[in-house]
Amino acid sequence: MASRREEDEEEEEDTRRIVEDEMAVSPVIATILMVAITVVLSGVIYVWASSLAETGKLGVPRVTFDIENEKLGTADGYWAITVDQTEAELATAAVTVTVLYTDVNTGTRTSYATLLSNTSNVYGFNPANSDAFVTFVDKVEDQGSFRESTFGIGDQIFVRTHTPDGQSLTDATIRITYQPGPGEGSVIKAYSDLAFNKVV
Repeated sequence: MASRREEDEEEEEDTRRIVEDEMAVSPVIATILMVAITVVLSGVIYVWASSLAETGKLGVPRVTFDIENEKLGTADGYWAITVDQTEAELATAAVTVTVLYTDVNTGTRTSYATLLSNTSNVYGFNPANSDAFVTFVDKVEDQGSFRESTFGIGDQIFVRTHTPDGQSLTDATIRITYQPGPGEGSVIKAYSDLAFNKVV
């Protein structure tokens, strides 16, 4: 009977040791969880604070275009660039079109730039009613009692294939830039290696 009692005492002691060990695991797990939660929260706060610090940088808007030759190879020719899709309507006054070309008289690279909101033969004009190098037709939508001008789907930019002094463009680049505030702005589309007699 003594051996039975010894066995019971040993079993009871083993059970007590296991129970004590199980209780010791819980604070360790709690500490690990608290550290993990602290690390995750500090990461989230860091990402959030970083995004607040970058409010001065603007992303490049996603806009898709279609370009076509009109009156290919003639002195009245032009490229018609149409906005196919955009993730958001852009301010017309923040969109600039720049045409880069080589001046045949001087051999230097020359640029011409205009805002699409320029009302001097650009905004609201097209090659049929304006001699301007770049023109823009805005698909204006009614917003109740006023009309809102934005750069969006269906709008068209027209760039002549000849400079205002009659030079044929053979190595032209057209850049469409979005600049809503001070700074360089973002090029949303660029066409290069354009020529008055070359299909795009």
